Order: sequence, then C-alpha cells, then structure tokens
Amino acid sequence: MQPKFIDLFSGAGGLAHGLMQSGWASVAHFEYNRFAFESHERNIACGVGHCGDVRTQAFSGYAGIDLVAGGPPCQPFSVSGKQLGTEDPRDMVPDFVRAVSEARPRYFMMENVPGLATTRFQPYLEAVIKALADCGYAVSVAILNAADFGVPQSRKRLIIAGSRHGEPLFMFPAPTHGEGRLPWVTTAEALAGCPPDEPNNAIVTYAKNPVLRATPWSGMLVNGKGRPLNPDAPAPTITASAGGNRTHFLDETGSIAQYHAELRTGGGVREGQVPGCRRLTVRESARLQSFPDTFEFTGPRSARYAQVGNAVPPLLAAALGAAFLNAVRGGAPARS
Repeated sequence: MQPKFIDLFSGAGGLAHGLMQSGWASVAHFEYNRFAFESHERNIACGVGHCGDVRTQAFSGYAGIDLVAGGPPCQPFSVSGKQLGTEDPRDMVPDFVRAVSEARPRYFMMENVPGLATTRFQPYLEAVIKALADCGYAVSVAILNAADFGVPQSRKRLIIAGSRHGEPLFMFPAPTHGEGRLPWVTTAEALAGCPPDEPNNAIVTYAKNPVLRATPWSGMLVNGKGRPLNPDAPAPTITASAGGNRTHFLDETGSIAQYHAELRTGGGVREGQVPGCRRLTVRESARLQSFPDTFEFTGPRSARYAQVGNAVPPLLAAALGAAFLNAVRGGAPARS
C-alpha cells in the first residue's frame, strides 16, 4: 500500500509531484492562491483540494497520516525581502506546527528559505524545533542545494523533518550530483529542446553604475535583478518575482561576457539595450526547476512565473520523498 501525505501551502504542485514520483499518494492539498490551486488541480491526482486560508483549516481529520508536508510562505525570512519574521502577517510556520500537532502524522517535512536559519531568526527557529519536538517527534534540520540532487539550478532550501517517536528515523538523502559525484546539470543541458512558449519581451539594458565581479554571471552589469545565465553551470535561483526585468536571461551572442572583459581592462560604461539577450520564458524557467514539459501552469503570465518560482523543485522533492519512503519501510526507531 502506498504511504499517504497531505500538502500544505501546496502551490502549483512541485512538492506533490516529486513526492508522488517517489512513490507517495496525495490525499489532500491546501492552497490560498487561486491560480496556483488551479494548476495543482490540473496536474496532480489528488483526493481533495482546499482553496483557502490554511489558518481556517482543521487537521485532526487526518490523524495518523504518514506524512504532513509543506512550505509556509518564505517572504518573512527571505534575505531579498524585509525580513519581518513574526511581525509579517504571512508567517504561517505556527500553522504548520499546528497541523502536525493536530494530525499527529508518522512524519513531517517543512520547507523554507535558509534565511530562517540565520542569526537573526535563530531563536525563532529553535522555538519551532522545540514546539515540534514537544509534539512527540525526533526533529532534524538541514540546508540542501537542489543542484546536488539533479536540479539544473543552485537553490538552497532549509528542510525541517521529523519522525514520530516509535517510528523509524528519517535520514536526509545523500547528494547525487556535485564534486566527486555525477556532474551538476547545466543550464544548457536543461534548456536543450525546450518547447516554444510565449516570449518575454522585457528588454535587457546596461546598468548606469555596473558592479564588476569575478565572472560575467555574478556581476550586476544590467538593470533589474535578472542575471545572465552561465550555460555551463546550474542557473541561479529562479524567483517568484520574474516576469519583467527580474527575469534571468540568456546571453545568446556573448555580449555580457565581452562587456565584462572590457570593464576588467578599463573599458567605459555602456548605455542602452544589450544586444543578443533574451529573458527566460515560463517554460524555460520551469525546466530549470525540473518540472516536466507536460506540467501546465494556469493564470496570467505573471502568475505562472510566480508559481514556478515559488515551487519546490520536483527532483529535490523526489529525493526527499525517497528518503521518507525508506524510513517508512524500516530503520532504527526514533526514541521518546
């Protein structure tokens, strides 16, 4: 019999897709955003979908389920935001803890940004871990890079996992890619043969005050937060704010690399549009998140970019799902 899970803050379904690929069965999902909910319903074979605020939901009806999984909104802790933490109304980590306390699953998994583990939020993280442990769980924490699990993107995520006392312990999966292992999947490899999609016509313009760094891919040579992609390496983190000049782009004629070399040798600052550069489409962004081409995203283009950027990469979710499946099937019991 397949082990079952419920998915909180489920988004478009990246986490659910990966878990199901590794052998889990979805029982229910909970998502507030209408477009993300519709995408999840379209792509994920799920028993019940709840479109609404998780804070209004009760979870005692799922008592004893195998796994409660989910990624509460990360904006309260993201280094790219205001980092308001508990003062941010989007902080729903307490509701994930509540879901665990009500459902008493065999296992749980919470995903968030590494910012939650910084010095600024360390007391809060420790309080969350204690609250989960007090519910009767052996709790473990790790920061995983999606690129180390075959995702063509450098994307670090904080994972808090728990095994109910008496259940076999959950062990984090070992990386499969990187130094001494399989090579990281590159941007060029991931985008090869990508199906055509609605073009993103946001232009790329030279920055008035460029910031020169060691490589063309790490500097800030253009306006906006979108970065040029190194075809021979995993992409930087795909963000939910893409769509305009925050969308990463492909330097198809080498303009950025040439400009970077000129600046390093004392060349002058350029103005205007960068030739030969093209912003990623939604489908290309999804490829870099490891979504299959058959996965459909609904809503206006900005909503589709947001769904892709907010998702847990399916391949990372699959690696975690396999590790939880291994725990379900045996191992050392968690101590009380």
